[in-house]
Amino acid sequence: MVFSTAVAIGAVAISGTTAGAASAKPYTVMVEGGFTGPASYTVPEIVPAVQAAYKGVSGVKIVTCDDQFSPSVDLTCQHTAVTDGVDVVIAGFGYLSSNESILTKAGIPVIDTTDTTSPNSFSIAATNGEYAGIGIGLSKAGCRRLGILEIDGTTTLADAIIAGAKWQSVTQAAIPADAPDLTPSIAKLAEAKVQCIALSVEPNTVIQAMTAIKQDNLKVKVAMVSAILTSQVLSSLGSEANGLISIESEIDAGAKAPVITTITKEMKAINPSAPVTAAALVAWASAKLVQEAAQTVKGSVTPASMLKAMNGLRNASTDGVIPPFSAIPLKTPAYTRFFNHYAIDYVIENGRPKALTGFYDLTSALSSKSS
Repeated sequence: MVFSTAVAIGAVAISGTTAGAASAKPYTVMVEGGFTGPASYTVPEIVPAVQAAYKGVSGVKIVTCDDQFSPSVDLTCQHTAVTDGVDVVIAGFGYLSSNESILTKAGIPVIDTTDTTSPNSFSIAATNGEYAGIGIGLSKAGCRRLGILEIDGTTTLADAIIAGAKWQSVTQAAIPADAPDLTPSIAKLAEAKVQCIALSVEPNTVIQAMTAIKQDNLKVKVAMVSAILTSQVLSSLGSEANGLISIESEIDAGAKAPVITTITKEMKAINPSAPVTAAALVAWASAKLVQEAAQTVKGSVTPASMLKAMNGLRNASTDGVIPPFSAIPLKTPAYTRFFNHYAIDYVIENGRPKALTGFYDLTSALSSKSS
């Protein structure tokens, strides 16, 4: 896909397109995320994913904003959403989940990777939720002595992993984001006789970590969220990826399922080079939920009417990408607006994910994390 660009404060890229052919009430959707920027993990694929979800739907305007993982550019995106009359924002991985105050004040609903407390948030991809799933998954695999390799400054993610189960011991090894050598950190975990290692790192670091684990001849279970276990990482690891546990909040992009086939076909028709990733799947599911909410709006679609409609969603289907969606707040204060509080575990076999579990509820682990 080629983005048309408009020079604005922070060089925000905005593109406009109208989807589909069937009739629909007119409304505007903004897709915001880190399409470019300093992060090693970016999500430009969420735009064709949302466009694919709107295939066959007319009257809906889709605009995009690249927040570049910058707080100032994110604020510009939010201001643009307000001034341009956006009715709902689909927020992929980026800076918005750290501060959506402008959208909250304007009453514009935000779905996908959002904060988990704002009254306009519909979080279906909360990072802490998936990381709690790592702890649960490793505990299910029989681990009692947990090791965590984490990037400096990400203790909240490590805390979420720890909250996933009761452990005999927990050993943490923190590394800088650009650590050239992980040998000392892995040696620290080995000395603690850990039975499993949770990786809370960036994609490129996964390969380094697995190399160091192999060099130390550690026979441990290794788990991580699927977002960092990219196709490039799997390809680089080859057979060494066998046995890795991957935690998802949605069906795995590599799973054999009709909905994956559909999404892949529709995305490739829009942008043949767009990868079908976890971020793309959640964006597609978010767009489907927005569509279902819009169909229940009586009168014009506005931020207020869309917010009301989305709050009214019950057992809404995304064709299996995530479990049936209901906008029922949790009683846990830190996660009251986290609506996809589920995880599913996969194991990597010959470069592909194989389901270890069905979707399971993370609520008890989140309550433990919050208390």
